[in-house]
Amino acid sequence: MEITITSKEIIKPSLPTPDDHKLFQLCLFDQLQLVTYLPMVLFYPNKEGLSELSHIRAQLKRSLSETLTIFYPVAGRREDHPFITCNDEGALYLEAKVNHNMVEFLRPPKLDFLNKLLPCEPNKMHSYREALPQVLVQVNIFNCGGIAIGTCNLHTLLDGCSGSHFQTTWAAICRGSREQVPPPDFSSGSSFFPPVNHFSLHGNVDQNNEDSSAQKMCTTRRFVFGAESINTLRAEAKDCGDESSKPPTRYEALAAFIWKHMTLACQMGGGDSTRPTVAIHIVDMRRRMGEPFSKYTIGNILWPVMVFCETVNANTGVRYLVSICREKFGKLSRELFLRVKSDPNILGSTQCMDLPQGVETRNPIPIVLTSWCGLNFSELDFGFGKPLWIGVRGGDQETLPNVAVIMETDAGMEAWLTMEMQHIANLERDIKFLRLALHNPSVSDI
Repeated sequence: MEITITSKEIIKPSLPTPDDHKLFQLCLFDQLQLVTYLPMVLFYPNKEGLSELSHIRAQLKRSLSETLTIFYPVAGRREDHPFITCNDEGALYLEAKVNHNMVEFLRPPKLDFLNKLLPCEPNKMHSYREALPQVLVQVNIFNCGGIAIGTCNLHTLLDGCSGSHFQTTWAAICRGSREQVPPPDFSSGSSFFPPVNHFSLHGNVDQNNEDSSAQKMCTTRRFVFGAESINTLRAEAKDCGDESSKPPTRYEALAAFIWKHMTLACQMGGGDSTRPTVAIHIVDMRRRMGEPFSKYTIGNILWPVMVFCETVNANTGVRYLVSICREKFGKLSRELFLRVKSDPNILGSTQCMDLPQGVETRNPIPIVLTSWCGLNFSELDFGFGKPLWIGVRGGDQETLPNVAVIMETDAGMEAWLTMEMQHIANLERDIKFLRLALHNPSVSDI
């Protein structure tokens, strides 16, 4: 399959940023993020009655320009640690031709080619010293007239929730419904959690971004879990001895299941079944903080909840893993975040990490889990309907291993797992066991 770039340009804001907004201050949690791009590909099939492709492409560019005027920091570049210079340099915009029909591409999805529909290599680690575009877009035109919009959002400012609001605004403007989307809140993040200027913090974060030793050659697989499978997992994870406890959520049950089996795959690949493991859940703080935060607050309003487990084996129950995760989630509170606000130095302390002393010397297996559920990416309508399918990334690349992205589907949930190649192979060999464990054949790898 050939994917050919046909054009490349910079889309600038439709109006210049006012002088009093030329310098945008990041928040504390923006400073701590890895400098990497979060990828997504939205697939829109060709439909009868759609406008000409030339009109659609012009609308996408025009509406992106207007969106960048509203999201003015996204059109800028980070040139200093606590700031984005809002210089209107814009977003990188590419168009590409795909010599394939969309239906052929998606049945089943050709994950090995998915990254070619993206405007840059996803999840690659960059240095803070690079003045990178905040947003890159690649509009891919299939032979059948279908369109796949690949986006890469820089994690410096846009987390999943912020990226969703940016893309929701872009889609609304493109279809002529700008008034349906509330404006972004750019002030709450940095005013509530102002950045720090400690050199040690910047040095450590920059070193983490530039240290390629943490990156491995990895591959990504997608596992789809039907509604029956999710219900089975939730039933297994329910605390039968406590009728007053809330049933586990779909995310809690599936995340615990994934944590267990990714850990087992890593243990098999490393030949050490005694290594402990840490699940790192990336949690949106907005709802837990309350005012002044809302889903329209822009920035990385995220918190890593670290859950340690001494032993994981084939007999480890999902119920147990859900219970220890719930215990850690229960410790998240506005009071904890207020302590961080008053003293950012407690970040990384036992108050925040809540891990056994000396755990780092035992080389635990880290599994990063993040949820895109409820972010409404499946509702993104640019004027030609909702996406037929949403892809994240695929193929082989050097990146951080052991990362799971969990998303909703019409019929259940899906998980995109990125692991070292030999570990993914172990997990794929375990697919038969996964199906048996769920007593349901509606688990598939696609």
